[in-house]
Amino acid sequence: MKIKIILFLAFYLCIDSVFSQASNMTEDVALVGARIYPSPSARPIENGTVLIRNGKILSVGSSDKVVVPKSARIIACNGMTLTAAFWNCHVHFIEQKWDGADTMAAVRFDRQMADMLTSHGFAHVFDLAELDIHQTLRIRNRIKKGDVSGPVIYTAGVPLVPPNGNPFYIEPLKLPEATDPQQAATHVRQQIDSGSDGIKLWTGSPTRNGIVHMPIPLVKAIVFEAHRLGKPVFAHPTDNQGLMIAVDGGVDILAHTTPDGGRSWSPDTIQRVLAAHVSLIPTLKLWKEELLKNNVNDPMHNPLVRVAQQQVHDFSLAGGTLLFGTDVGYITDYSTQDEYSLLAGAGLDFRQILTMLTIAPAKQFGLVSQTGQIVPGMDADIVLLNGDPATDILSFDKVNYTFLRGKLIYQTNYPVTGSGASLK
Repeated sequence: MKIKIILFLAFYLCIDSVFSQASNMTEDVALVGARIYPSPSARPIENGTVLIRNGKILSVGSSDKVVVPKSARIIACNGMTLTAAFWNCHVHFIEQKWDGADTMAAVRFDRQMADMLTSHGFAHVFDLAELDIHQTLRIRNRIKKGDVSGPVIYTAGVPLVPPNGNPFYIEPLKLPEATDPQQAATHVRQQIDSGSDGIKLWTGSPTRNGIVHMPIPLVKAIVFEAHRLGKPVFAHPTDNQGLMIAVDGGVDILAHTTPDGGRSWSPDTIQRVLAAHVSLIPTLKLWKEELLKNNVNDPMHNPLVRVAQQQVHDFSLAGGTLLFGTDVGYITDYSTQDEYSLLAGAGLDFRQILTMLTIAPAKQFGLVSQTGQIVPGMDADIVLLNGDPATDILSFDKVNYTFLRGKLIYQTNYPVTGSGASLK
């Protein structure tokens, strides 16, 4: 036992040293030899080099054309694929394991963050509902402090549900209800004043007594106040009625598809969503996980999943904006492979999924001039993959390195155990 402990500590100190070097990097760093996809629409650069300086991309090109300073630290990336680092636009930090994040040991914090997010290439994440906003703020502030590694975290804080609309799956816990427009607007201001980057609400909430929908006047009051303060609004729609309430109420982003009703979206429904400039986070794996909880065999081919895939297919074909998200933190299996497989099964190709992961969320949240592409002058938010997702879609989840603004926040030999525990 003592030998195991000594070996583990030695291993951790070695890895911690690498992370410390990366977090304090002031020298130039050259990522050399990878196949580079500068953007989802660009042709790949074979045997390419990315030169990083002070957290920014200094130059990008084929290795025979990029001049690497002799003083630069070189990371050999032969056989790897390099893209902009990923966004996960639907996560949660509601698991008990994150309690005391501001004081827990750095090694535990880093391992948990690697398990959940950074080992999957995520350098930006949006937390879409907390029971207490301070839980996420403690995690976010700990990363900003610099003694641990993690992504940029945005949060929607504590959400609002309709009157008598507490979701059954969080019982006995209760979320605050929107009771009247003034009270709802006050809640929005309180969350944003506390540090929230957006607002979430349930336009359709599954309860023990059926789906309860939020009255449109309440939705409009919430959206008006959030937009007045410059923040986006996410909606959990549940069914197609909840979808149209979100659209008519002015919501920006749908947190899920709506397969519960068993119907695809009609062309008229899709056109109304597009006309309202509402984006969609598919979270297709969620439906598989819910079916597994109910002991359904072959959930990947269940009609619930098939309807959700059809909704994504039709929405994408019509030109809708898709954002990548997994509901991880509510879902306890942290792997993203099922999400990629299901998106591919919905007819999305490699470039469409890369768009969901990178440039689409950067545009959605007003950061397209900073991140989302491998272009000189942009933040060095970079992921290096073991394989090419253009030929193997599951390579999106074979991450060797994740960089955030030039800082190494994950590398493949960091210990990752890969599980996670419960709010949609």
